[in-house]
Amino acid sequence: MKKKNQNKMSKKVVIPAVLALSVTFGGIMPTVPAFATDSTSNSTILFKAEGLSKQEVVKAYLQSKVENPAARSLTKGGQFKIVSEKTDRATGTYHARTVEQYNGIPVYGSGQTVALDSNNNVFASFGKVTQTLTRSAIPTEASISEEQAIEIVKNDVESELGEVKNYDDIDSELTIYPYKGKYYLTYLVKASTSIPAPGYYHYFVDAATGEVIDSFNKIHSAEPTDLSPVTARGLDVHGDMQSFNAGKDSETKTSYLHGTSVANSNTVPISTFDARRIDETLFLISSAIFGFTGWEVSTTNTSNFFHNPAAVSAHFNSDKVNKYYQNVHKRNSLDDKGMKLINTVHIGEKWNNAGWNGEQMLYGDGDGIEFGSFAGGLDIAGHEMTHGVIEHTANLIYENESGAINESIADILGNFAEMYATGEVEWDLGEDNTTPNIPGDGGLRSMSDPASKSVSTKYMPSGRYPDTYQDRYQGELDNGGVHINSGINNKAAYLITAGGTNNGVDITGIGRTKAEKIYYRALTLYLTPTSGFKEMREAAIQAARDLHPDRNGQPSAETKAVMDAYASVGVN
Repeated sequence: MKKKNQNKMSKKVVIPAVLALSVTFGGIMPTVPAFATDSTSNSTILFKAEGLSKQEVVKAYLQSKVENPAARSLTKGGQFKIVSEKTDRATGTYHARTVEQYNGIPVYGSGQTVALDSNNNVFASFGKVTQTLTRSAIPTEASISEEQAIEIVKNDVESELGEVKNYDDIDSELTIYPYKGKYYLTYLVKASTSIPAPGYYHYFVDAATGEVIDSFNKIHSAEPTDLSPVTARGLDVHGDMQSFNAGKDSETKTSYLHGTSVANSNTVPISTFDARRIDETLFLISSAIFGFTGWEVSTTNTSNFFHNPAAVSAHFNSDKVNKYYQNVHKRNSLDDKGMKLINTVHIGEKWNNAGWNGEQMLYGDGDGIEFGSFAGGLDIAGHEMTHGVIEHTANLIYENESGAINESIADILGNFAEMYATGEVEWDLGEDNTTPNIPGDGGLRSMSDPASKSVSTKYMPSGRYPDTYQDRYQGELDNGGVHINSGINNKAAYLITAGGTNNGVDITGIGRTKAEKIYYRALTLYLTPTSGFKEMREAAIQAARDLHPDRNGQPSAETKAVMDAYASVGVN
């Protein structure tokens, strides 16, 4: 197989992933560099079109941003396609998320969000609009089949991992892929694996030649119908007794880790499995579950007591995080449609990581020295599950600045979920599983003081995580610094919540309950796949303005806190 680019996966230096072509215009927001004097009202109208439906207004507005009038028409429905829409009852506003397309084929990484007020006027928009799409000669007919593209990907994945006997999931979509100044017609193939190693592989296979244009690893049994719900118990990895929902076979009296998380009038199924620390195995899969990997976790007697601490922790924690999203954000599971939550524990041999592979949460046991079981961290569960929320909303591309925002939001909302569940305020990430033999070591990353944590000098000469945009990592390792640079946005979120003085800027904190609403709104309504730090700031400001409107032409205290916090970390 030929490759136009050496497979990126072989070049990346792996660090813990937990807590793991055109002229364009940026997000159109009424902002100015000097935060302290920004007095723009949140009622600014960017586009007004009378007599049109909401969907027509969205498309007309975005089409108006294509500067060349001759390029404002594409076959099969135009350049912009609405992929999701919702009305926010709290503010009476309408929000649409779009992707760009060429002759009906989606353009990878494209995306815009557009917000309309109650009069159908556009008052906010985020995302770059491609100016040269219609001036490009892009093939739209594939020369190889979808099956051939999938086989190419399987061969390449297994050349690195070894034989993969069972993929958790593998699918393909015909996609226009912008790469190094050129547009390619590709099959975007996504392959999820657990054994022999966890992965969420994305491949762009040239639909004309079969060459791999680009690739990266994105790794952020049955549920028997006759099980009766029971309340079960078990010790978690910290030795604490926990109670949770499970299921009992009425005939055998055996209980299994198939339960539910009930909150906000919604019931979300939860299933937890055991990979048994092996590299490859024959899977015991029941016909009622699709894409399951691992073995059932069951009781050895009729007492409803589970003797698998990692499985108990993962099962219990996923229920807690789901209740956070249900109760605080009114979100019905990761996809907002009640999707099942699937955990697999004991992944690999002393695997120092956790991950979201597009289908489920994966937890390693750690090596017992640097890390304990990753299933034991409530904020880790929140982090990985938030990657699932991100994938079903902004779908931030997992590299460079958008990847750092992806990781940061997983940190922020994951940590807020832990605070909500425990009632404790703490700003370290992974503190429950880092260096298990050193009590109170402070965890893997810090939101309040990112630079207090050490990182390899391969990334930062200082050996410390950066906490300002000017000091960000700008190399190619770590997918362009997705974990390294996440601390910049984490620091801003901490300051918005708790307040403080940072780099000479005084920030008055607004508390967790307001901050978490702002970040969730920014993620679900405004951020797009390519959003970086600038767009994150603008989205947070707009979300704050939505929830806490300006008064007399001046920003609310909440909006000003966002402005000041981002100014203090150098995002202007």
